[in-house]
Amino acid sequence: MKTLRRLSALLLALVLLAGPCAAQAVYSGYGSNYDYLIGAMEVVNCQSWTSLRAYPDTHANRLMKVPVGAVVTNCYYQDDKFIYCEYNGVGGYILANTLSFIYGPIGYEYSEEDYLGNMQIVNCQSYASLRDYPSTSANLLVRVPLGEIVTNVFYQDERFSYCIYNGVEGYILNSNLAWVSGGSQSSGSYDSTWIGDAWIVNVGAWASLRELPDTSSYRLAKVPLGDIVTNCYYVNDRFACVTWNGMVGYILVDNLGW
Repeated sequence: MKTLRRLSALLLALVLLAGPCAAQAVYSGYGSNYDYLIGAMEVVNCQSWTSLRAYPDTHANRLMKVPVGAVVTNCYYQDDKFIYCEYNGVGGYILANTLSFIYGPIGYEYSEEDYLGNMQIVNCQSYASLRDYPSTSANLLVRVPLGEIVTNVFYQDERFSYCIYNGVEGYILNSNLAWVSGGSQSSGSYDSTWIGDAWIVNVGAWASLRELPDTSSYRLAKVPLGDIVTNCYYVNDRFACVTWNGMVGYILVDNLGW
């Protein structure tokens, strides 16, 4: 996996070093050659936005302003200066020096909203486990200390996200991650299922924190009326996944206020 990515980076370096003539010999025509597909990239190295242009020239018409931290997709090398990409369904060209690689798990197709950027380790006593696949029974690859930053974070499922720490790729519980920068949140299109923090309402004394999003599932804890639950997001129209006292579980949406 890492070898493939090193080869991609090497290809970029060779294209940029070869100069315009060599690049134009490889890439024939605008938006027609996908032999050197990169995938998704993130807008960086600009104060607030970069220009998506109609063709690869700084004098070309600006189709739209793409905000810093936004993810552009279907990217491929156009020449030593520009990369073709798509943003919000519009195809065009962006300066290569304002785009950065995004490495997600190979063999899995992620949407723009799945890319969460860079995140910090939280909600643990000393470390979070980086595992080789998204399960608490998976092999422990690295212990990531509390407060450390992981990069290239992609939402995997309701429990885990993919990320990279010190060059090691793996999966960490969502309850141990807090957003820092980049990704879909910074571009204003963060996952619509996200709630954030909430408090317990509409109960006599407590709400059930359950192991699965089902009222017949095992009760992990009784969460008192008025208590705060964090890192909440909808999993369906009845339940939300929440964190309470370090435990991750499911609470009825009707019992959450914000």
